[in-house]
Amino acid sequence: MSRLSATVTALVLGLTALIPLQPATASTASDSIDTAAAGESFIDRFDGALDTSRWYVSDGWNNGDHQNCQFNKNNVRVEGGALTITFDDKAYGERDYSCAEVQSRARLSYGTFETRMKAGKGSGLNSAFFSYIGPVHDQPWDEIDFEVLGKDTTKVEVNSWVNGTSSGGFPVALPADSASAYVDFAYVWEPGRLRFFVNGTLVKTLTGGQVPTHEQLLYAQIWGSDTLTGWMGPFTYPGHPVEASYDHIAYTKLGDPCQFTGSVACSVTTSFVDDFDTLDTSRWYVSDGWNNGAQQNCTWARDQVTASGGTLNLSFTKKAAGDRQYACAEVQTRQRLGHGTYEARLKGVTGSGLMSAMFTYVTGEAIDIKVMGRDPSKVKLVAWDDGTPLGETLAPIPDGFVDVGMVWSESKIDYYVNGTKVHSITDAARLPELDANLFLNVWGSDTLTEHMGPFEDPGKALTFQVDRVAYTAPGDPCPFDGSIACT
Repeated sequence: MSRLSATVTALVLGLTALIPLQPATASTASDSIDTAAAGESFIDRFDGALDTSRWYVSDGWNNGDHQNCQFNKNNVRVEGGALTITFDDKAYGERDYSCAEVQSRARLSYGTFETRMKAGKGSGLNSAFFSYIGPVHDQPWDEIDFEVLGKDTTKVEVNSWVNGTSSGGFPVALPADSASAYVDFAYVWEPGRLRFFVNGTLVKTLTGGQVPTHEQLLYAQIWGSDTLTGWMGPFTYPGHPVEASYDHIAYTKLGDPCQFTGSVACSVTTSFVDDFDTLDTSRWYVSDGWNNGAQQNCTWARDQVTASGGTLNLSFTKKAAGDRQYACAEVQTRQRLGHGTYEARLKGVTGSGLMSAMFTYVTGEAIDIKVMGRDPSKVKLVAWDDGTPLGETLAPIPDGFVDVGMVWSESKIDYYVNGTKVHSITDAARLPELDANLFLNVWGSDTLTEHMGPFEDPGKALTFQVDRVAYTAPGDPCPFDGSIACT
């Protein structure tokens, strides 16, 4: 049986994960993986027999000298609504132990990959859910990993490989011991961004050169090693078979609807266009009953937010609200958004000491488009890195409604006014990295006179009007004619 050079390289370099390989003969076997099949969305709940049109069961080989077991098709079973794969002490082929693996017949591309998994416990063992493509498939080595090491099943390692280079491997604490309770693992793979989730919570984001670009096969696997003691711990057979179980496995192709209730694909960043015929409260949360500190002379009030006839209206008015003399308005997305194209058609308010804004924000990081009421002929463009402004500039805007937007990637932020790029921030080392909520608000200040001018009571209610807001995730089609995502 051949040993491929990628495996040898991984062993020599002492990398933190080892690629799944199959022998050269497998690609010509009658039940070989269908590399031409189009990868479509699916959920497999394992309620009946294993669907062998979807899954290929590995049998009769191992992935190299690091592996002390041979893949054995008899160690794969489906019963009780779960796929169970087993490591045991049955000698098989050239190894003293048997282990197990299934892999998808179709190559899968960008989308959401999910499982509910229970790992096997035991030093020297590895229970994994991952995707991979590599030299055995005449492709570069790209891989995305969830790996639970049996030496400590209260943690999972997440990782990616791009053309054979590891992102490093990142241990993540689990909310429960995954050997005793099922844990939900998911990763969302998009162009330029890879996000890992545990029980629906984002635990790690990788971007740029750490994100694979080649279609991959999806794997469930358990295996052991006598030699990788520094990573997996010293191997000792526990005296009984060790199982990894998968309650379900799902794949949602990028742009497809989510496959089941509770799927991460139902709640992760998705492109949208909102024309505000009504206020979609499943998308927008209305801030109410608080303010952002002493610099703000108003309190967010729900009744200052309306949407009808294609316009979102956010108002500032002299009306007692909370402990402030004025009421102001804010909405924010319920979901956090990441890299992509952000656009709005809006008309800010006029008045010294007032601000109308569209911006992303998560603690310490923000990307702002602000119309300062003291001079509404300009828009302030700035990003924030750990509370420090980055690339601040003013750009002219015409009277009335104006189209503003920004394209945020791992390498830069480009700002647009009426479809023309007016500013770029290219300090990649300081750009915001975290997914963030998108905000729209209008507010006033008595104290920020240097930035907003001295506050002057406008004497009437003022309304920040938003005709449209759109977010386009990387790789998604442009959402409307004239969108900057179309260029």
